Amino acid sequence: MAHNNYLSTLKPSFKPTTYNLGKIPAYQYKGTLKDEIAAGNTTAAQAVDVLEDMLIIREFEEMIVKLRTGAYDSCKGYEYRGPTHVSIGQEATAVGCCAAMNYDDFITSTHRGHGDSLAKGCVAIRGMSGEELKARIPECAATKKKELIEAALDGHIYRAIAELFGKEDGYCKGRGGGMHIADFKAGHLGANAIVGGGVPIATGSAMSSRYFKTGKVTCCFAGDGAYANGVVLEALNWAAQGQFTNTDYTQTPYGLPIIYSIINNHYGFTGRVDGEVAGVCTVARRAAGFADNNMHAEVVNGMDILACMDAMRRAAAICRKGDGPVLLEFDTYRNYGHSLGDPRNEYRTKEEEADWKAHDPIAQFEKQLLDAGVISAKKLADLKAKVADRNARMAAKAAWSKDPDPADVIKYMYTDTRADVVPEQYANVKPAGELPVIKRTEDGQMTYKDAIKEAMIEEMLRDSRVTQWGEDIAEYGGAFKVTKGLTEAFGRDRVFNSPISEACICGTAVGAAMTGQRPVVELMYMDFGLMASDQISNQAAKWHYMSGASIEVPLVYRASVGGGKGYGGQHSQTLESMFAHIPGLYVVYPATPADAKGMLKSAIRDNNPILFVESQIMYNVKGVVPAGEYLTPLGKADVKRAGDQVSIVTWGPMLYEALKAADQLAADGISAEVVDIRSLVPLDMETILASVRKTGRCVVASHCVGIGSFTGEIASRIMAEAFDSLDAPVLRVGAKDGIAPQAYSLEDAFLPHDRDLVAAVKQLL
Repeated sequence: MAHNNYLSTLKPSFKPTTYNLGKIPAYQYKGTLKDEIAAGNTTAAQAVDVLEDMLIIREFEEMIVKLRTGAYDSCKGYEYRGPTHVSIGQEATAVGCCAAMNYDDFITSTHRGHGDSLAKGCVAIRGMSGEELKARIPECAATKKKELIEAALDGHIYRAIAELFGKEDGYCKGRGGGMHIADFKAGHLGANAIVGGGVPIATGSAMSSRYFKTGKVTCCFAGDGAYANGVVLEALNWAAQGQFTNTDYTQTPYGLPIIYSIINNHYGFTGRVDGEVAGVCTVARRAAGFADNNMHAEVVNGMDILACMDAMRRAAAICRKGDGPVLLEFDTYRNYGHSLGDPRNEYRTKEEEADWKAHDPIAQFEKQLLDAGVISAKKLADLKAKVADRNARMAAKAAWSKDPDPADVIKYMYTDTRADVVPEQYANVKPAGELPVIKRTEDGQMTYKDAIKEAMIEEMLRDSRVTQWGEDIAEYGGAFKVTKGLTEAFGRDRVFNSPISEACICGTAVGAAMTGQRPVVELMYMDFGLMASDQISNQAAKWHYMSGASIEVPLVYRASVGGGKGYGGQHSQTLESMFAHIPGLYVVYPATPADAKGMLKSAIRDNNPILFVESQIMYNVKGVVPAGEYLTPLGKADVKRAGDQVSIVTWGPMLYEALKAADQLAADGISAEVVDIRSLVPLDMETILASVRKTGRCVVASHCVGIGSFTGEIASRIMAEAFDSLDAPVLRVGAKDGIAPQAYSLEDAFLPHDRDLVAAVKQLL
């Protein structure tokens, strides 16, 4: 292994030894509320707040249960259609974790995340300054902080119920609903309906906290079922990487400040982890596979709010000290089934449920409050009545509030904002080392690959928020040397190697983008995007819309296509058509070095998630690339060759086949216009239609296989929007409807060429 200032020399050593996997403590907390108050860990007032927050969650979710049967009096006549994944019985985990963190720390949550969302908002509101509260509820005329807090809590419950009901006043304007509820201003980065889908996002959030040195911690809530999910296990490995603690660019080793909070309610849907679908006695045992310190793993009594607070308080301190990540397993129980349509009687007994209800976290804590003299029976009853009344009032208000306008059904799909101005604290970057030398010929030409590298260098010099990670992109420079020299120039905190974890590469980019970074991450082959497709398609693409435009996800996925190099079926796929089918994601594919540089710079500055496709067979193609600053707009096609008898509409490496075909056609007296769309999403139909209306004939071509190709989308729109201008049907040219072969003779027959375009044009004529 190469030796440098980061990596130590690797020497062989096969000395017999035994690895000790250590011990994981469980159920160690034995304290009482009296003990906690005496130790100064909490106050009587804070203890009452904690109870109120648990009561808020219980009341909120019992409302959902009653709504299903029409038994919630304040909403009589309202038909509730939302999701029904309640967490009744688990209130101590949500409130205990949030209450023990700082009010401006982050959380991510799950489809069963109403409680987490309510708890995080309540804690954030009580921690805010008067000015922050006024900014949150500008319509409130109150001036005293206590009154502002009460008004903000009213607003919090109202907006949460409104989101549950799919209303415009909801936290996400009704676009996300209960399973995707988020409150980014309170540090809640979103609940996630994909089991485990939020875990890499939380990990990316912790990466941002580490990078910006904010001191913020991320609490990642996920259920026991998620910890058999691939991307979750990838995230644990990601967070525990040695390079996050053994660095030479900071004086203090600083691991990721993240706490993986496993909410083990003992059932996935109906299946149980313990004794059925896993081979470990406790989910916390997973930690031994990822870190020598077992990620400080611990099993906690999740039915005891004080035990939850104690564990989270210690875990957060570990993270703020720089010794994260931490994994906590909270042993708890959900009193209801997976959803309200699940009667539970097929896989649970009434005796089991009775045993767990005897440990109800709210009843237990009420008793401690009474025993400690913190609250009287009368004040406890008053508190319960206050919570029930608030919920009823806010539910009634939400039920009859405004629905989103059907005309706005796809509003917020994309953002139109860009990072045109870099905040002062991120501008004027000083390189950590010597910048790579980009080779230009005397007439200003450079390779496609170097054009991409130059774009990245310029953007990293412009904005320190631009960071990169991917497989082997550091010292080695990536499989195709596109990032060679960037680690030496900018330091390993900005350009670093990742594990072979495509889903986590893409998912951490989402969390990092949500919390301030502008990631540019690399997929070595576009084929590997299929392993990451959930994080690209369900997370990156959807959060701007699902949040009602309350968050932007500015990131770039660089994906290289290997077709044409004899790499076979799993390294040669041209898959941009698949991702163009995912609303919320930009898909761009420049073909020339000049466009590659200008479009990558535009992509890095854009605030939408962007799939930036590159073809490996174009990496060494040369072209004139203007020196210095310039941007090529996204969503704008370019006529690469003018003509008036037929239009060839294409993108990517097929552009070069189209230009060769146009030369051959010209020799036969046929004038072909070549339109390079450059962006699939957004698609510039105006330029395409203008060309077709001029020529009357069109061939749409790409390297994609014919079935399901984006060429069909373009052809369909041409025939729908320019039918009267057509003198012949629109034809398509693409790869064969098969799997890319390895043999040269077969791949040559598999991929489209200039000869195929010439034949198609002559067929039209």
